[in-house]
Amino acid sequence: MSIIALFGGQDPTGLTATLTRAVLAGANTSSEFIDLNQYDLHPDRPDAPNPALDELEAKLAAADAWVLASPTYFGTVAGQFKQFFDVFRHRMVRMNSIGDTLPGKYRDKHYISITSCFASGLDNTFTHQTDATLTMIDKAMSAAGIHKVAELVLPNTWGMQAVPAAKLDQAQRLGAKLTTKQQKDDETMKRYLLLFGMIAVMALATMGIQQLFPVLTGGFWQRWASFVLIFFVLLASLLHYATYMRHKHR
Repeated sequence: MSIIALFGGQDPTGLTATLTRAVLAGANTSSEFIDLNQYDLHPDRPDAPNPALDELEAKLAAADAWVLASPTYFGTVAGQFKQFFDVFRHRMVRMNSIGDTLPGKYRDKHYISITSCFASGLDNTFTHQTDATLTMIDKAMSAAGIHKVAELVLPNTWGMQAVPAAKLDQAQRLGAKLTTKQQKDDETMKRYLLLFGMIAVMALATMGIQQLFPVLTGGFWQRWASFVLIFFVLLASLLHYATYMRHKHR
């Protein structure tokens, strides 16, 4: 198995890059760390060679799994990292006749995303400073049909001189986890089970709330209306959390 890491920050020897290399070390397999700052990333042009993208395309195709790392700058990925995704889009996905984006040649690979920020873990939990970075990576990978294994966040980097040992250990464990993933996932059954469990929990919670307030269950229609309303509020809250607050922050 081989792993490739793409780093898009400003310092290839800094904290985020160090954490990325720890993931590769934990994988204990063939790997390569790529600093995107060393590549001339410009859009493809008709009849114009693009050796930088050709090289990256071949390296990414040869790797079984990817590690995608960028510090969070101004609430999102670093410029070089965003530039890579923009110019590489047509090599990573394909478009049908009506412009729909479909997975391309990298479908069913796996990835880990890594970012960092100045905010403390507690601050990041409530302000979500790294969410946009991780969401941007997830959107690109989802469009390409690539499966997420995990994400890693290094908070509180202001004034930090070295990555904490506990975080390095976590990175190495994630690297080991990445090597155990099969190259093709069928997540359909997992999604159905997750949906069933979510509905079962929400229904149980709704019935529990109704029991606490007997006035809500005075008659059939009253019981039905209160059940629908409570269930909707609980489910909407859960979906909001899963959509907007699901990322790691510490």
